Amino acid sequence: MIEQTLETVFAELGQRSTAPRKLMTEELARLAATGEGFTAEHFWHRLQQEHPTIGRATVFRAVRQLVERNVLDCIDFADGTRLYRVCGDRLSPGPDHHHHHLACNICHHISDFHFCLPHATLEQIGARENFRIQDHSLTIYGVCQNCQ
Repeated sequence: MIEQTLETVFAELGQRSTAPRKLMTEELARLAATGEGFTAEHFWHRLQQEHPTIGRATVFRAVRQLVERNVLDCIDFADGTRLYRVCGDRLSPGPDHHHHHLACNICHHISDFHFCLPHATLEQIGARENFRIQDHSLTIYGVCQNCQ
């Protein structure tokens, strides 16, 4: 399922089905299964182990495009670390999959939580600030149980 969605997204972007693209798809599916967060740099190095000629720019561009297409979520930490997770809304659309993140400032572990502000509260915020809300994302930063 995830691999098929990734292949569809790459095709929508006009990208050919090449060996590096297939390797990216397989590695992202593995990361989705574990829920592991990753940096674009770490992802590139993992791919290089199997395909040494894969370009850094190719991988970084693909990561950016997958974030734009709601396949990857991006979590920015105060220390400058940027982690990605394969858990975007495009993979499992619908209200039951909508989620937010808890992010540990020490070990950078990211976990999902499925609580959201009520729709009426979001509407009130938008009305009070004269702002038309189109989407939202929430990341709560703190210290996980293992780092406490």
